[in-house]
Amino acid sequence: MGLRELSDVLFPGIELRIARLHVAGRTLFVDAVGTGPPGRCPDCGNAARRVHSRYWRRLADRPVGGREVLVRLRVRRFLCDISMCRRRTFVEQIEGFTRSHSQSSVAMRDLVRFVAVELGGRPGERLCRRLALAGRRTSLIRLLSAPVVPARAPRILGVDDFAFRRGHTYGTVLVDVEQGKPFDVLPDRSSETLLAWLEAHPGAEVICRDRATGYTRAIKQAATGAIEVADRWHLLQNLSAVVEKTCHQHRSCLRKHAQERAQPDAPVPDTWVPDQPAALPKSAIVERTLHRHADILDLSDKGWTISAIARRLGMDRKTVRHFRDTDLAVLIESARHRRTGLLAPFHSYLQARFFNGCTDASRLFREFASADSGARFRRSADTSRLFETALPYPHRRRFRAPARSRPGSCVAVSR
Repeated sequence: MGLRELSDVLFPGIELRIARLHVAGRTLFVDAVGTGPPGRCPDCGNAARRVHSRYWRRLADRPVGGREVLVRLRVRRFLCDISMCRRRTFVEQIEGFTRSHSQSSVAMRDLVRFVAVELGGRPGERLCRRLALAGRRTSLIRLLSAPVVPARAPRILGVDDFAFRRGHTYGTVLVDVEQGKPFDVLPDRSSETLLAWLEAHPGAEVICRDRATGYTRAIKQAATGAIEVADRWHLLQNLSAVVEKTCHQHRSCLRKHAQERAQPDAPVPDTWVPDQPAALPKSAIVERTLHRHADILDLSDKGWTISAIARRLGMDRKTVRHFRDTDLAVLIESARHRRTGLLAPFHSYLQARFFNGCTDASRLFREFASADSGARFRRSADTSRLFETALPYPHRRRFRAPARSRPGSCVAVSR
């Protein structure tokens, strides 16, 4: 393949002619010369007629065959013959290949920008190193630029806060609800910042927001005439909090109804035997436990070390040692407990004791720990809390009252 054909492959549609190729290590050096017409002055637009000088320009291009490509481009510097123009000389730019003061080609710059947008600084730098791209962490970050925000706000504007650093720094994200895309980001969540943005970007007809008073104050002061609605997530959250608080306040009525259905007058047996759970079907976690145990034992029988098995299976060394030294039946039982809970065989007894007046989870825990039932429970706060969560109506839980809505505010569900 001649140099002319190589030009069509490496630089398709670009007015370049390859003069020489040279490979050194993992780098492909390409000497090229522009073949296009003389350029125009970037200030006055006058076509150049005289050449001032020539020099070599170095640009990084897209990799070829896993090798970095470095182009040495012979460019011309022209004279501007317009006496009224402030620029005396200018350098030619190859359309579709070079840009002013750029050290990489247009295609290379676009490719690296895609990596920066998807991965960012350090991860993008590691990927560029693998793909033989010229991109460092700082140069990748410099390629990122904020998109231009339109002068008018979208018709349906979503307003919500988010955390730059949870518990310390928060901002405000503005969303175009109709398109489902972010519109702009504000540096904080104060009412003054949102008020200034609304005054500079009119056009919002519906504003979908949460229940924050700062956002409400900013929308009222902006006097945009937009309809305020509550977004679906916060509306359902507030509704669930109100229902939960109401059920807690009427716990006695609910308990009375449950006692009538459960027949609380039935005597509690003196000798209690836990229910035997039915054989459970193989779930996903049980299947995963079986496969992991078989793989670990197979590699261990072949003489693999724990560290080698952990690297091969992508697991922690402690987990590998636990699977190797523990019986399969114990592993499967532990996996089933994670699915059904340790208290599944004891639910009937717990409900009977609860409806007969014993609502103290700690007392029930002591009864289980001292009973000769074959069940093994450790005396810990975590196990005691399991008993409290197994009760029908955990009376120790406290509910926070939902915030009251402001008078005259419109609450609706946005679709």
